[in-house]
Amino acid sequence: MKKDKLGAFIDAVYAITLTICMINLKKPETMTWGALWSVRDSLISYTVTFFMMISMWLQIHYLWEQIGRIDTAVIWACVVFLFTSSFVPYTTSLMMEENFANRYFAVLYGALTIFISVNLLVIQKTAERCNKDYLQQYRKKKILPTQQIMFYDILIKIVGTLLSVFVWAPSVVIAVFIAFEYNSLATRITQKRHMRAVAAESAALENAALASLGAMDASAIAAKADPADAD
Repeated sequence: MKKDKLGAFIDAVYAITLTICMINLKKPETMTWGALWSVRDSLISYTVTFFMMISMWLQIHYLWEQIGRIDTAVIWACVVFLFTSSFVPYTTSLMMEENFANRYFAVLYGALTIFISVNLLVIQKTAERCNKDYLQQYRKKKILPTQQIMFYDILIKIVGTLLSVFVWAPSVVIAVFIAFEYNSLATRITQKRHMRAVAAESAALENAALASLGAMDASAIAAKADPADAD
């Protein structure tokens, strides 16, 4: 299977998943600001879930730009990733119904987000394993989104889930949002490094080409000058 087909399938599943999350939003009983405020927990749950899913989606697509091929291991890692992601609307709806007050639902939501991040980490590892030569240049320049980004993403979500159990149920939602912010910032920094590295490499190649042309011109001039000197 070509990576573009798998990428399109991931896009389709994510689009459907986010649409279901939107459909599950609570509706205010009346058309007033007070009624809208009463469903704020539902809106917050959807917003945090939406940006969490988008950050995972962006990580996959950024990885897709760096790799040249995929194998069976990558395909099945993506299948498991999409399977766990498909439960997001269900766990989010449970959080909406209980207004963050139920610790069990909060832990379920946190565990699912952790599992999704772990699955994304597995996708990164399997993709790198079948693209070792292709990715070597990016590793040397330290511009590839490394497992360190996902490690801290998972760590933040674990801490938030534990706080939901022992301290305050909504802690997991805050942790997921913080993880999204960290993920986005780290990815932006990585992309800027990538662009700078590509620009530097292009400039070096251009300078080398100009130097080569200059050397060729100098050799040609010297070759023409030799007969004149001999006369």
